Amino acid sequence: MSVIENSSSRVTDRVTIEGLYVEAIIGFYHWEHEEAQPLVLDITMGTNFDAVFESDALEHALDYHAISRRVKKYCQESKVHLLEYLAGGILKLLFTHYPVTDVELKIRKPHALRDAVPSVTCYRTRKQMGIEQISDS
Repeated sequence: MSVIENSSSRVTDRVTIEGLYVEAIIGFYHWEHEEAQPLVLDITMGTNFDAVFESDALEHALDYHAISRRVKKYCQESKVHLLEYLAGGILKLLFTHYPVTDVELKIRKPHALRDAVPSVTCYRTRKQMGIEQISDS
């Protein structure tokens, strides 16, 4: 039974990746597209651990190493204006490639302001994103 099939139960376990450092070309102003800027991401993904409780097998778990690499690559290859747009792309990526039921994502842009660290936070379920199938690629 897959995580998606189990998602109708009230069980929601979480995998969190905190402080994922990436560099990306992002910003509204033209000078922000001259070189990559640091971003820091916190990703919390809902799933169901029932299968991994029984198997102790990585194929039944969310591989946070693989997820981190894929998200970093996506950010590094993106050239966007807004953090919100980047967040939407990351959500689509996660729902398309991993058996997650919901995702909370926070992206901080630590060098954007002199006296503060701006961030965006979003939360979506698989149903809200309209992505029912998981891609093998």
